[in-house]
Amino acid sequence: MLSPNATPSISAPMMASSLSISIVVYQLDEAELLRNLRTLRLAADRLPSTAVQLFLIDNSEHSGLAGALLGIAQGTRWDHATIVSGHGNIGYGAGHNLAIRATTAHSHLVLNPDVEIDPDALRHGLLTLAETATVLVGAVGRDGGGNPGYLSKRMPSIGVFYLRGFAPAWLKKRFDWRLAHYEYRDLAAHGVTDVTLVSGAFMLCRTDALLAVGGFDERYFLHFEDLDLSLRLQRQGRVVSDPGVTLIHHGGHAAKKGSAHLKLFLRSAVRFFNAHGWRWL
Repeated sequence: MLSPNATPSISAPMMASSLSISIVVYQLDEAELLRNLRTLRLAADRLPSTAVQLFLIDNSEHSGLAGALLGIAQGTRWDHATIVSGHGNIGYGAGHNLAIRATTAHSHLVLNPDVEIDPDALRHGLLTLAETATVLVGAVGRDGGGNPGYLSKRMPSIGVFYLRGFAPAWLKKRFDWRLAHYEYRDLAAHGVTDVTLVSGAFMLCRTDALLAVGGFDERYFLHFEDLDLSLRLQRQGRVVSDPGVTLIHHGGHAAKKGSAHLKLFLRSAVRFFNAHGWRWL
């Protein structure tokens, strides 16, 4: 197990042309993870001069998951994947922090297990990340049905979250313009664009910038940790969306996942708005 307290100095040398990737798994969906790692392998194969290291973070309470993750990794040609286990369910951000603190790679990708990335996604993302002052690159996504996923966001409000998760269809339709603004539906189809917030489904970061802000705030057990990190990384440089980085995201819709998820969502929402300002409309 990697120690969550073993934070390297931000002045430590980084490997040239290197990328690390972390995926946190709590409840294993084998078919989902297989799709993820197969598409990730195809994308990594298009980086012949880049050393790529995969961290699979076992956030489960079950001792058998680590072995299952190793088998899936080896079956998808991730023979040298690092399995981090034994710490239990410490939360989404805290799980990723284990890899962020351990990596010596120049760039680090935070990735959800429920995504399938395009074969050119990593190549495009790393080219964009190499541009001056860019510290975080987000993706353009679709859901499993082929509909736009809108992974980048503007600053949220209480009204927006009500519309997205609880409002009746007629009210949501009436205020669709507000959701369109929040979801960056006006985002340019061509060209890298500065954005406010990037989804935790795919966050390609400069590792030194991640370490400079301390990685994820582990007080967010689940939800909003990606939004909080996006805002803190803006102090280090540009946060952008790259239309060349595309993926399919099968997750989302936190407010519709039951009472336990809703409680976590609301708790994290209060923390986020307390930290970054309350917005009602």
